[in-house]
Amino acid sequence: MPRTWWLVLLPMTAACGTVYNWREVRSGPATQAEVYDAVEYLARTDGFQRSEGECDRGLAVWASRWRYRQIGLGRPGRYKLRAEVLVDDGSKEQGWVVRFMIEQQKVKDLKRSLDPIEEDWSNDGQDGEREFLFGQRLQMRLGTGAPTGREPPDASKRSW
Repeated sequence: MPRTWWLVLLPMTAACGTVYNWREVRSGPATQAEVYDAVEYLARTDGFQRSEGECDRGLAVWASRWRYRQIGLGRPGRYKLRAEVLVDDGSKEQGWVVRFMIEQQKVKDLKRSLDPIEEDWSNDGQDGEREFLFGQRLQMRLGTGAPTGREPPDASKRSW
């Protein structure tokens, strides 16, 4: 009986943390500052605004403020970009690994959707489509060519 107490606590700890599926892009030869500037430039051209308290150029961490949108049925949603240049996994000659993700949140309670407070927001996963597009643009900006994971269509299989 003394070992069964942890079975009660285990389900309670599962919801304590959020697991992110980071996307990664490798840059071509460049300085860490050039790669960080590319991330910041693309984020701003996508409409993300810098979150001053979460960004640190020295640690190569960039985060945006929440961007708000309607997600259907008048329900509010929001999303934000987080990006990091992994300074331990690169060099000026070999390039750097940039990892990023776009987190989403929504208000589930329709009664609170007109005037939500911070406690009304709940995790809604990641925005995979925006992540994909940001990753493609980042790879082109960093000079690493076409994004990995997609091959060009085979011309011999065209039916026209």
